[in-house]
Amino acid sequence: MKRNRVSVILFLIIIISVIGYSAYEMVNQGKDEDYISVSVIVNDSSNVRWDAFRTGLEQGAEDNHVHLNLVSTGTFQGAQEEHAIVKRELDGDADGVIVDPYSSEKDIILPTESAKPVVLIETGIETDKLFNSVMTDHVKLGKSLADAVIKDKAVKVGILSGNQEQLGMRQRLKSVQDALVEAGIEISWILSEKEFNKKIRSMEYFADHQIDTVISLENNSTEKAVDILLNDDSISWKLYGEGRSEKLIYYLDKGLIQELAVPNEYYMGYESMVLAAQSIRYYTDKTEQADVEFYMISKENLYDEETSRILFPNVR
Repeated sequence: MKRNRVSVILFLIIIISVIGYSAYEMVNQGKDEDYISVSVIVNDSSNVRWDAFRTGLEQGAEDNHVHLNLVSTGTFQGAQEEHAIVKRELDGDADGVIVDPYSSEKDIILPTESAKPVVLIETGIETDKLFNSVMTDHVKLGKSLADAVIKDKAVKVGILSGNQEQLGMRQRLKSVQDALVEAGIEISWILSEKEFNKKIRSMEYFADHQIDTVISLENNSTEKAVDILLNDDSISWKLYGEGRSEKLIYYLDKGLIQELAVPNEYYMGYESMVLAAQSIRYYTDKTEQADVEFYMISKENLYDEETSRILFPNVR
């Protein structure tokens, strides 16, 4: 009798275990089926300048049941490098992609006929067909930098114009030029990203073309301008630029940089993930263009509450 009772108990334990395991599998299978996959492709993805953007992506992915794949990339030397990665992701398992286009030519960045959703960040593409996009108003950002320089009574200005293959960088440059010309300020030189990289191998160019102020239109060039100021005592530029890396914030605080235009990249990451998830789950022909605010930050307002919220979004 006792042996029968033990057998019944063991049988019940087995039945309960089987039912419990089956229920667990059903619940988790539903969770996996509810998730989608989004690949994110940016230049030099491990660079700390993407920290706020990455934090926004991660929060957006968590809130929208997305498997986030931040594709590992180095520094792109041309559009074809990005082209190959975008093609691989669009042709692969990703349900959609978020891309920071190296070039604004559509056929270079979007190489397949894939119907998978694409969200553009930072810069647009020159095409009649619209895509979901999340980016700063480049014209306003350029004018804000120029206005700060004009207010500081600059005389001769040099411009670091970034990657001029990007539509956004071209818009920033034109906006800066228009404002400086209207104010009667001399533009001594304009150097694109590639031209600047060549010039900094020898400092003779900057010694021969002395200026009092530099406007840098993107983070990496702003960092390189800081390096020049640190390493060459004959250079004494006032520096205004776009960027948000820890290095730039540090030297803004130290007074080496006069003012920074800082886009809200946490929002850019979060909103791009939201748009990607919506496009994948509820496909329509309607596209959205989300505007990313930017903030002009100087040493005077560096420690304001709103500034801290933008610079350190993962600190609550």
